[in-house]
Amino acid sequence: SSGINAEWPLRPGEYIQKKLPWIECLDITVDLKVPPEEMKSIITDNFKQEMLFYKQNQIGAQQSIARLQSMGIPTLRPEDYFAEMVKSDDHMRKVKEKLVSKQLVLERTEKVTKSRKMKKLGKKVQQEVLKKRADEKKQMMDSVKRVRKGKQDDDDFEINTTEPESTNKKGDINRKRKAKDSKYGHGGKKKNARKNTQESYKDTTSFSSRIHSKPKRSSKADQKFSKSARPGKNKRVSIRNKKSSKK
Repeated sequence: SSGINAEWPLRPGEYIQKKLPWIECLDITVDLKVPPEEMKSIITDNFKQEMLFYKQNQIGAQQSIARLQSMGIPTLRPEDYFAEMVKSDDHMRKVKEKLVSKQLVLERTEKVTKSRKMKKLGKKVQQEVLKKRADEKKQMMDSVKRVRKGKQDDDDFEINTTEPESTNKKGDINRKRKAKDSKYGHGGKKKNARKNTQESYKDTTSFSSRIHSKPKRSSKADQKFSKSARPGKNKRVSIRNKKSSKK
């Protein structure tokens, strides 16, 4: 360390002083002249310190731009300025493709996550609907049981227990209904309803020989010599031959 300090030309507290034009160093000093009372509060407040630095830099930039413009040096980039990029077009295309692929993967992941959430939500809603239906059905069955036992009024179900007034103008007897009842019965047990009994077996009042007897069949002789009977093939051939021989 002693060798390094021996070679260093400057002593502690000394500064390098070179007479260079301002455009080469662009240094500027801004004195805000903050009062000592306010400086005490700024020292303990970080936000006030940052605001002080911001104002100082802002004033310094304004003074520097004005000084550069007075020297005739442009401070804005021209509209037709063209600067070649450090990275090639192929490299930037690969970067773009990489970014696009990452974006697509993120969108696909978000879509899958959203669909899973929607499925879970749909199942939950379906379960709630089924549960609500089951509860309503159970409540209805309980109410029906209570109505049957006479523990609840029928008005809860809007059941009209009174018989409706008859709309038959000809009388209380519906002749069409009465005829169908006599023909088909009133419902109930249908098994063995048409089975004969001893009384029905002996009852012959509804029997009619004209309706229930089988039609009389003619004998083979009558069929053979009937006018409408057609002779067989051999018989027809022999008759034809006889007629031709006579001619």
